[in-house]
Amino acid sequence: MEIKPLIGLEIHGYLTTKEKLFCSCPANYKDASPNSNICPICTAQPGAKPMLPNKEALKKVIAIALMLNCKINSRLIWQRKHYDWPDLPKGYQNTLSGPHIAPLGEQGLFSGIKIIETHLEEDPAKWDPKSGLIDYNRSGIPLIEIVTEPQFHSSEEVISWLNKLLLTLSYMKAVDPNAGIKADVNVNVLSKNKKSERVELKNLNSLDSIKKAVDYEIQRQTELLKEGKSGKKESRMFSEEKNKTVLMRSKEGIADYRFIPDPDLPLIEISESWIKKIKKELPESPEDKICLLYTSPSPRDLSTSR
Repeated sequence: MEIKPLIGLEIHGYLTTKEKLFCSCPANYKDASPNSNICPICTAQPGAKPMLPNKEALKKVIAIALMLNCKINSRLIWQRKHYDWPDLPKGYQNTLSGPHIAPLGEQGLFSGIKIIETHLEEDPAKWDPKSGLIDYNRSGIPLIEIVTEPQFHSSEEVISWLNKLLLTLSYMKAVDPNAGIKADVNVNVLSKNKKSERVELKNLNSLDSIKKAVDYEIQRQTELLKEGKSGKKESRMFSEEKNKTVLMRSKEGIADYRFIPDPDLPLIEISESWIKKIKKELPESPEDKICLLYTSPSPRDLSTSR
């Protein structure tokens, strides 16, 4: 049976800012003791209201979107994305994405892969399901999310592209290189007459786990198609111990998140002059530097030219 995998990425990176997205707490969770960098806002105490969003975080997301050749939308609406997990103290996540609104950046292209959108959102807290303990130091840290079209056809293509993306982001000094990335990977497979249901692999936090999870999921879904089954839409996690993906829950739809505009946060209007200023300050990308290196004349050519 000839199989063609279709793989799309949702990549989350921690922006290099001193403060969290909606409060002045330090955006430091790795070196701090648990629950030391918190306040009533990022722990969602009754009556606490968000501060205006972190301007430096917004600037860095715009810079990344421009580097990914995205169109920047000038009117942005904060949305509440609802879901009920212990790591989300408010019961919703604030995000510049969602149905019926324009994301911060869209219609991009990076290293041959189309970018659906880039947007800014807040990180939830750190929850340990085994112990039940929650560390809110991470709650409210600004995140960028980059969403690609499902144009990858193997784990090798995914890893190669991610390495280029991570190199570019580290070169820009916009994303914390020590924090790593979190990726949700969408996978389904096609045969001549059949197609498996799309599965989302959640919270993969290393290139090694991404490769292993994608390879396993392609094999699992291929076996389902051989048995005449298409599988189910679901979210799965990768178990390092079992070296395979395991079921988390059935896949939510857009309606399940109950997106609504946040009444506590104002509309963001981005001026064309600010976009131009950020674009002018962008460094040359590593890929452009490599192209220039290979197309530039050698020193000998320069010395003999007239």
